Amino acid sequence: MLRLGSRDLERSAAFYRDLLGFDEVTSAPRTRCFAAGAVRVLVTDVGPGGDLGGWVNDDLQGGIRHFGMKVGDIDARVRDLAAAGVTVLSPPADVLGDVRIAFFLDPDGARLEFVQGNLSYQHVYAPDLAAAQTLVAPGERPRFDHVAVTVDDLPAALDTFGYPVIGEIRHHDDPRGFLMTYLQAGPAVLEVFSFDVPVRPRPLEVDGVLGFQGVAA
Repeated sequence: MLRLGSRDLERSAAFYRDLLGFDEVTSAPRTRCFAAGAVRVLVTDVGPGGDLGGWVNDDLQGGIRHFGMKVGDIDARVRDLAAAGVTVLSPPADVLGDVRIAFFLDPDGARLEFVQGNLSYQHVYAPDLAAAQTLVAPGERPRFDHVAVTVDDLPAALDTFGYPVIGEIRHHDDPRGFLMTYLQAGPAVLEVFSFDVPVRPRPLEVDGVLGFQGVAA
């Protein structure tokens, strides 16, 4: 489950349920819960004065960076988001790993990603898990795929998480030494960012703020 904070739960419902096509599965006082596949997104009301708790759009900051959804028609979906007034951070582009991606913001500033295609890992550690990737057909609703987190000590983080490693992709042209390590975390993937340069600390769990508050199995 991924936990998010919101200033306006009705606005969040209009975004996740009506625009992205998630199922609303439960609601309780000051919370709404949505599903895209087997993963739940729990949105909590933090009041009109909430802020992002120091989160910035820079992957050299530790903690949760974004969550990603598989789609089969990324260009059309991003056009729909832009037409609905959603902030699109980067339009669809073909990237390392043989996938097409785009980034955008939810109404409270959480960074989200659409992914089209299945990843091609440079190094595969679990062939069965790598081969288990499935596509989303054009016209199907987005399916929750992964959560991305930045860590400052990759070996220690892998020991702490305890999930099997699927594979990895290194950005060899990135002077920061950018490595993406993929773990199978139940029904979703944990995309772990690590760098050869220092990472600014921020905890994985940040209660009571807008955007990302935490993630649990």
